[in-house]
Amino acid sequence: MPVADLKGSYPDTMGTNLLNFDKSGTLLTSGGFNIGAIGKYAVDTLGKARITAGFNYNSFSGSKDYQRTNATLTYKNKVNIFTISAGAEYGFFPKKKFNPFIGLDLAMNFYSGKIEASGDSTFTIQRKSESRIGVIANGGVDIKLNSSIGAVIGVKYALTNLIGKKTEIQNTTVNTLTDDEETGTSSFRELGLNDEENSSNPAKTLNYLQFYAGVSFYFGRPLK
Repeated sequence: MPVADLKGSYPDTMGTNLLNFDKSGTLLTSGGFNIGAIGKYAVDTLGKARITAGFNYNSFSGSKDYQRTNATLTYKNKVNIFTISAGAEYGFFPKKKFNPFIGLDLAMNFYSGKIEASGDSTFTIQRKSESRIGVIANGGVDIKLNSSIGAVIGVKYALTNLIGKKTEIQNTTVNTLTDDEETGTSSFRELGLNDEENSSNPAKTLNYLQFYAGVSFYFGRPLK
């Protein structure tokens, strides 16, 4: 679930021109999915304190149809975030079948994606590959099924761009489409995150809330 400025809605109407994504205050996504894995290593004899490391791939998307004079113009937007993380975790009852845990990770986030339009005008805007540093708060329950396998459910809240925000000066004279009634094909230059505040651009806070379920595998000497 994208939140803050990662989430956003397209305008209800387009006006006379195509949408200017350089001017958008959000990344215009409404939902997404993820897949990932995390390794945990106990650093005390009770197995409560652990160091963690993992990766996560998130794909967020949003779309909008605009009915125009000759056809329908459809925008499809995708924002991908690949995350590499490391941190610490505390498990409350590692010897029990149900083991609640909480954790905090430092995360390196790599952004990519694209915006595509199809219909009476066709074009693609590639999102520039950029990186930001953030943190992830994590909590859940590990359910032990036997000595080697279990199930895990949990929730994460990720602040993805705490460090490294940047805004590039936009060249508004290049690759601009203004005729919204004639069929055409064009490619735009790369679009940056533009998440640092300046005189013409508000800062963006790119966060998400993630609910997950998965499988746990236990290695090494079992806790007794």
